[in-house]
Amino acid sequence: MKHFGSIFSALMAVIFSVNASHAEENSNFSVGLVAVSGSSIYSNDKTRSAFMPSLSYNSEKISVSLEKGLSYKFFDGGKVSLAASIRPNLRPYKSSYSTDLSGMERSNFYDGVLNVSYELSRGLKAKLAIGKELTTEHNGNTADLSLSQFVPIYGQPIILTAGAKWYDGKRANYFYGVNSSEVSNQRPRYAPGSATLPYLSISTFRPINEHVNLFANVNFNFFPSNVVNSPIVERKSSASVVIGLNYDF
Repeated sequence: MKHFGSIFSALMAVIFSVNASHAEENSNFSVGLVAVSGSSIYSNDKTRSAFMPSLSYNSEKISVSLEKGLSYKFFDGGKVSLAASIRPNLRPYKSSYSTDLSGMERSNFYDGVLNVSYELSRGLKAKLAIGKELTTEHNGNTADLSLSQFVPIYGQPIILTAGAKWYDGKRANYFYGVNSSEVSNQRPRYAPGSATLPYLSISTFRPINEHVNLFANVNFNFFPSNVVNSPIVERKSSASVVIGLNYDF
């Protein structure tokens, strides 16, 4: 099965967030299967779809998943919670994805992340995640600020999220830049500098029975001009869809 780079990472973040939202009520171990489809912003790349497994464990303090790594909640004051995590990130792309990416090699990496969550009112949460790359692939930093609202519509839980991710220059260059060693006749050197990437997300889940849950998400990402102007980028936005089933033990 092919890796989906940045698309896959974003979709797995969605899977984890939906599972975690549902798991706040119960500690559980879950396995499942998800169908993912996402568009790419890279030049001459295409929409990619696949089925893949999901595996996670959630308790009051600890969350573990193949997709999002290990997280430990070390403070929970009711409205405010603090957690630290080690989070895996798949490569943004493979050089084989497109002729425009030929000769450009990227690798998987890990982040150390501090997560802060504040409940503004019932169902309304503000979240901040601050991350530092740990595996020296690019030594970049990131921050993710979001606001999510839990809304029941005719008994169906809906999670609406709006936010923005910030990448410093090193991280943005790893995802969207062209290094001097990667220059070709059709691909000039390019350093985007730091970048802010807004996003919108709609998620939901529905219990089928005591153990089986259906979840779904639609996610939209928007990219600033300094990213879109990269010679390896050709789109201003991307969209993704996730549909899956989980079995909770």
